[in-house]
Amino acid sequence: MTAADELQAKLHDHQRQLTDYVDLFDHSLHIGETVPPPPTAVRRLLGMNGSANAAGPAGLRAKLLSRADLRNLPAPSPLIEDTLDLRTIALLYGYWGSLKSFVALDWTCSIATGKPWQGRPVQQGKALYVAAEGAYGLDRRVAAWEAAWHRDVTGLTVYPYPVNLLDQGAVRELEQLVAEELYRFVTFDTIARCIPGADENNAGPMGMVVDALDRVMRATDGGTVLGVHHTGKDKVTNRGSSALESGVDTAYRSEGDALLMALTREKRKDGPREDRHQLRLLPVGDSCVIESHGNDLGTFSRQGTTVEAVLWDVFGTNGASRSELRDAAIAAGLSRTDAYRGMKTLAGTGKVRVGGTPERPYYWPLGDREDG
Repeated sequence: MTAADELQAKLHDHQRQLTDYVDLFDHSLHIGETVPPPPTAVRRLLGMNGSANAAGPAGLRAKLLSRADLRNLPAPSPLIEDTLDLRTIALLYGYWGSLKSFVALDWTCSIATGKPWQGRPVQQGKALYVAAEGAYGLDRRVAAWEAAWHRDVTGLTVYPYPVNLLDQGAVRELEQLVAEELYRFVTFDTIARCIPGADENNAGPMGMVVDALDRVMRATDGGTVLGVHHTGKDKVTNRGSSALESGVDTAYRSEGDALLMALTREKRKDGPREDRHQLRLLPVGDSCVIESHGNDLGTFSRQGTTVEAVLWDVFGTNGASRSELRDAAIAAGLSRTDAYRGMKTLAGTGKVRVGGTPERPYYWPLGDREDG
């Protein structure tokens, strides 16, 4: 065999190994198995040896953070105050019929318009809603939201198809779109429709989903990504591998129905975990919107406790107008925002009677004051 023949045979063998590895890579990727490292010949063809190895540590070194760099990182900040944080991945899961899609759309529309959510300030930004189950009926829901809150949702864009989160090419295309359009909030409703054929009980593909959500989050305008998922038959834990919930920063669970639904935060990476809302559907036009249905005692906040104490201490059974109660709560140490939030929380507990008009409400304490 001549030298030319030997070289040609070697190149043919390397080409065969490359083809075999590409097939193996594609197969492993789609069934959620760990992708094995490429053989030496393939590493050479892909430029993964020699000088490429020298460039690896240099690339990692460029991403290292000194103590000064760490100090200058942006502090955690809210997208929806006390609910969702910027630069995070959130998960909202619940059993079918538990209103999780209504909550996801409510969050999305609030962010797209800047409308406070349940009285909580919102950072306004463009929102992309991946309606993976289709856009049929979505217009009626958005129209009902606009009619209920007297706002046009002009900052909302809908993609009415699934995005395969296990397809690297599809994720890269979405990253580019999100970066170019400066979206601040991206919702995937539902995760299940965005992972066709995947075994949800396998940590491999669910870990890949978390990685894809993280890539999309980093492409946003400093924003947040939300995935909507289902619970299992127990109606409590999120369906499938725990790798999904473990990999996100924030997780909320919905339970109940249109008459009364509880929305509970089950996880938060930075900040207090406790957050619970009692919600229900309010019919508007041809659809419905989410509205508060009061709060149970477990959600009675520090702000609400302070406002209640101020109402009794300063005004007693004579009661107070909203502005009087607000100013007294501020004098007691609450911020203006916390004073309003405390009044809203207190009004939902049944501990006060609210009269007057919607524009000028008046508050009277009910019952006897509780000691301690």
